[in-house]
Amino acid sequence: MDTSYDPKKVNVNVDGTIIVGFASDGIITVSKNEDAVTPNMGCQGDTVYEENANESGTISLTLQGTSPSLPKLRSLSANRRKFSVTISDANVDGSANINAQRCRILKDPDLARGKAVSTVTVNIYVPNLTIR
Repeated sequence: MDTSYDPKKVNVNVDGTIIVGFASDGIITVSKNEDAVTPNMGCQGDTVYEENANESGTISLTLQGTSPSLPKLRSLSANRRKFSVTISDANVDGSANINAQRCRILKDPDLARGKAVSTVTVNIYVPNLTIR
């Protein structure tokens, strides 16, 4: 089976701005903050699945330290603003889409300077993360 992946087909929009300047080692990582269920095994071997109501997650953007999107993200963080995030992956194999509201940046993005361009990770909290 042949598959292909094109990182140019992954687009990230934060508060109406297309994010650019991603690092060479990644674009995004999306993860739930907690497990969806917790299995609870009774003393007689019966299992109860405890459903977790926490639907929150984190979107991590991996950017070059020179990304022109960093000032926008730093401004959202400094002003403690809520914003929307839309991620669209148009790859045929394994496509995914996210449309999240009321998101917040967890902490100000790092600032690093050195001999080579640094990588900056921006972590965005999503109160209700659904991947389609």
